[in-house]
Amino acid sequence: MVKIVCEGKTDKNKISEILAFLEIPYNDDNFIVVGNKQNLLNNNIVEYRTLKSKINNDMVSNVLFLVDVDYKKDDTTHGYKNTQARIIKLIKDLILEEISDYCLLCDPKSKDGFLESLLLSTVPEDVKKCFDELLECKELTYKHNHKNILEEFYRISKPIKPYDFNHQNFDELKQKLQNLFN
Repeated sequence: MVKIVCEGKTDKNKISEILAFLEIPYNDDNFIVVGNKQNLLNNNIVEYRTLKSKINNDMVSNVLFLVDVDYKKDDTTHGYKNTQARIIKLIKDLILEEISDYCLLCDPKSKDGFLESLLLSTVPEDVKKCFDELLECKELTYKHNHKNILEEFYRISKPIKPYDFNHQNFDELKQKLQNLFN
């Protein structure tokens, strides 16, 4: 069995949609949802002790960590480079280097944001500009509101085909998921 470690249920649901698109059979047991980024980067949570036990008992063969980059702040868990350094350290601390990989979820151009930012990155530039202007005008910066708003914007901009998983911005994530299940 393989495991996908992600922050929250929304991430799990979106990744499930991508797995279905890729026609990769999966079930809920393939996911470890840890609640938030702080938990995901904490090597002392119970979910990791359980995971390590399953690995040691040959019940798990590979692991993929999916983590939002968020926006650069003064702490060591936000921003692309900080997140990358922390996830690499986590994998090393858990001694999972040989059986795990990671994917940083963000807008591939700006290297900021979350899974929802990756989704929105596939929207045409003129539409995205309108969204950015509205967010800025209304000062909608609180992370959870921002993520929900981005999700709604995406759905509004692509009402017939909400997610174009064929878009090149999904290539890295799709490849890592395919590698995990192969």
